[in-house]
Amino acid sequence: MTSPRLSDFSGSQETKSTKTVIVYSAYNAAPVGLTEDNEAEDLWYAALRSDSRIGGLELPVFGGQLHPRGLARLSNLLDPGWCNTVSAMSVTLTATKTDHGYGLASEDPAGRERALSDIASARMETLRLQERLGRTSVRAFALQSAPRADRSSVSAFTDSLSQIASWDWGDIELLVEHSDALVPGQAPQKGYLTVEEEVVAVQSATYSGGPRIRHLVNWGRSAIEGRSATTPFEHVEKLGDRLGAFAFSGAAPVATERSAEWEDVHLGLASDEPGSLLDSDGARRLLAKLPNELSYIGVKTGAAVGSRGTERLHLGLSMLDTLC
Repeated sequence: MTSPRLSDFSGSQETKSTKTVIVYSAYNAAPVGLTEDNEAEDLWYAALRSDSRIGGLELPVFGGQLHPRGLARLSNLLDPGWCNTVSAMSVTLTATKTDHGYGLASEDPAGRERALSDIASARMETLRLQERLGRTSVRAFALQSAPRADRSSVSAFTDSLSQIASWDWGDIELLVEHSDALVPGQAPQKGYLTVEEEVVAVQSATYSGGPRIRHLVNWGRSAIEGRSATTPFEHVEKLGDRLGAFAFSGAAPVATERSAEWEDVHLGLASDEPGSLLDSDGARRLLAKLPNELSYIGVKTGAAVGSRGTERLHLGLSMLDTLC
């Protein structure tokens, strides 16, 4: 496998539509109430637009919407040249807190239908954003194999993926986002299906010649699953060219200033957040192992304790410095 060149990760909209871009999950670092404060939100997005290394943002789905004040507001905030991605993780996590049968891999048919309905609504919202900003404005859509694996099955997830892939997504690529799997004797953060089970579901769902579905791996979540900095490398190797995107975030085997041990809070690099297993050398070594034809490389970090406003972007921008 040939590693992507970071020099390819910026440029015009035409370039971004065909090459791997850097996608920043900046919403993980956003201050509470950002979307309710016009001035603060304008400054936040202006800071993101001013960094030429950023090729798009990960946009979360909340309550069926990509922005609580509508797509007109979001469209005005986004760079028109960005290739963004959409993730259903936020709506999935919110639902599964109280609805334990909810999820695309659920063995509860009613719970699975509720999840499918939410994905259908999110798809329509995503396509409406494309209508406003152009077809290259959304590159990928990430799906999750919730709920916990002891309430899930590969066959249920296969069926959900088959249905979703049959819908018209245009040029948007579908990705199965891997979280920490349910490991016997280990307290999970999410405890979804294993990488191997997700591969089986994806292969089964696309065997009949349907649209290609690939996989998304997150460094921190893989490390949490394996309790090791080597697990992200193992997952990348297992997936090979089936990997469609990779996101960098840290995790720690010890308590840090803003996390318990092995808590999924999207830590930054060890140089910024002592205790994080992800250091600059490890990030660069992993980057060199990635296949060339990725949809995007993600940066997903929270914010340092006590940081305010656009200072809360520091951990992510520091990771960009390392990757670039």
